[in-house]
Parts: sequence; C-alpha cells; structure tokens
Amino acid sequence: MSTVMEPDLGTVCGRVFATEGWQDAWVAGGMESPSRVARLWAGGVPVMSQLVTHSPLWRGYEGDAGVPPVWEGPVAYLSSVYAVTSPLNQVPAGEAGSVVPGAVAGAVETAREWGAEALVVTNLEPGPALEALEALEAPDALVRLDATCRVRLTGGMDGYLGRLATAHRGRLRRYHRRGGEAGLTYHDRDVAAAGPVLSAFARLTRQSAERHGTPPLYSEAALRALLEVPGTRLLSADLDGRPAAGLLSFERDGCLVLWAAGIDYALLKTHFPYYFLIYEAVAAAAGRGCRWVDFGRGNLEFKQRLGFHAVDLWSPVYVLAPGRRARYAERLAEMHRGISDFLGRPG
Repeated sequence: MSTVMEPDLGTVCGRVFATEGWQDAWVAGGMESPSRVARLWAGGVPVMSQLVTHSPLWRGYEGDAGVPPVWEGPVAYLSSVYAVTSPLNQVPAGEAGSVVPGAVAGAVETAREWGAEALVVTNLEPGPALEALEALEAPDALVRLDATCRVRLTGGMDGYLGRLATAHRGRLRRYHRRGGEAGLTYHDRDVAAAGPVLSAFARLTRQSAERHGTPPLYSEAALRALLEVPGTRLLSADLDGRPAAGLLSFERDGCLVLWAAGIDYALLKTHFPYYFLIYEAVAAAAGRGCRWVDFGRGNLEFKQRLGFHAVDLWSPVYVLAPGRRARYAERLAEMHRGISDFLGRPG
C-alpha cells in the first residue's frame, strides 16, 4: 500500500513565535499597546491573546485590500498579527484535533469577557491546526491576510543558487558583486552590537512602509525589545558605517526568519544593498547549517523569483459584537477579496 507524504511547508520556521520569550518581548515593545493580555495554552504550546484597539499591521492589510477600517471597537487577536505564523501551527499533528479547538474556544470566551468586537485567530498555515477548527462552529469569516515565503536549504549555498532560474541566479550574483565593489559590507549584530545602528535601521523600516503606502509598522522600542530574544540578530548591508539595508532576524531550530526589513531607496539601484544583503544572509545561514530560510511576508513575486515558495496564512474570525455579525462578515469578505487581488493569489 502506498503512502502519500504531505509536503513539508517549513512549519518549523514558526517556532520562535511559539515561545514565551518572543511573545513577552512583543508586548513589552508596545507597538500594538494591548489593553488586555492573556496567555493560553494549546497542549504545551503558549499562545498570547491580546485586546487591541489599533494594530498598524492590520491597518496595513486593510490598505492592501483597499477597504476602510473594518472594526468599530477593540478586537482580540490570538496571537499578534505581527507573528508571521500562529503558535497553534506548532501543535503536533497528533494532538491538534484534541487541543486546538479547546484553546480557540477558550480564547473566544476570554475575548467575549473583554468586550471585544471579535476574535481573530491569526496566520494559520494549511495543516492540522486549521483543519482542527472544523470541530467548532464555523467562523464568521476566513481571511487570507498574507503568505510567507520559505526556501529549504539543501546542498548549501551552491545548492540554493543552483536551483534558481538562470536569469535570477545571474542577477543575484551580479548585484551582490556590484554591491561589494561599491563598498557595501555585511554585518551580523546581536543586541549589544546593534545599539549604535538601531535608530538608523528603524528609520529605514519607516521609509519602506511609506514607500508601500502602509503606516509605520515597527518602532525602535519594539525592535529593541525583540533583540533581547535569544537568536535575534540585526543583519545589515552597511555603507560608510551605517545600514543601507537591514533585516531583523530570528534563528531557532535550524530556521532563519527574516522578519522586519528596511532599505535606503536612494541606494537601491546604485549599490543594490537588498540583493547584497539577501545573498550574504542566505550564504551565512547555509554556512551555519540552517535547513530553512523564511523570508516573511510581502513582495511575494520578488521572493518567488529568488526561489522561495509561498505558504498561505489564514485567519478565522469569530464576531462577538451583538447585532454587528452580518456587517462585519461582509466587510471581512471584502477585505479577503481585496487582499487576494493584491497578492495575485485567487481563492
């Protein structure tokens, strides 16, 4: 009898978001300023529920969809939308059916006690956790907010480059070489070393947000708090001692997650800092023996040209506000359609 193997989507890359350390640091950074916080458990996996009035990243998704603000009051998120993937994805497949529905049902009741307009269960990958929620009453909406992009590193840097299309491989190598010739240098900084350049990197993240028409997504305080999480590094391509491009990264269990990006767009087509940084970061990860690189969300077409595959991130939404269920469901359906068009991923 043949056995059909499920594709490995690289779900291991989300383990950092399923740690108390990351969750506590995110709350401490104050980017979403939750008024209520509760840690729930799905088996042995911690999941943070937050009551939030304004999430810059959620507002950015509304902008991507071309819709006005959905909510008329505070909303509970399980977990933060800033976590690339939900900690629930880390529940072992054999346990998901028994523990995930209970955890989400508990989060619904907590959100109801808080007076939340809704509970948003953020960023579930296709797999056991999402499937387990079929045991509950159907959500009022299922929104694909985004997709994250991953590549499995087999055969080291040579293997990664060898699997790229010829044109894309040539471009990556060429721009990496030109960046080096133009004076770029690669830096990998921990929390202590990152201090002197953190303000400059935070400014670059704001420039990137403005260029893409979204509100500033990261504050310096939030970035500094996350740098305290073990395995967090600030990777950058520097010119004359300051970052020309940077990536806040998390590394855990053989996976490098490239999470927050910033680019000096004045140098983009003269020094190619982003290509230079990506090449160096992937090469360094391969050299350390990492098995995966998760390039995160946004700019999917660019990342797919660099060999990364997209994994859809689904968010079931349970509306709790009396009398507003139909109105919110309609808005969320419109948001889903708008994001699907924005991503170029129908369905």
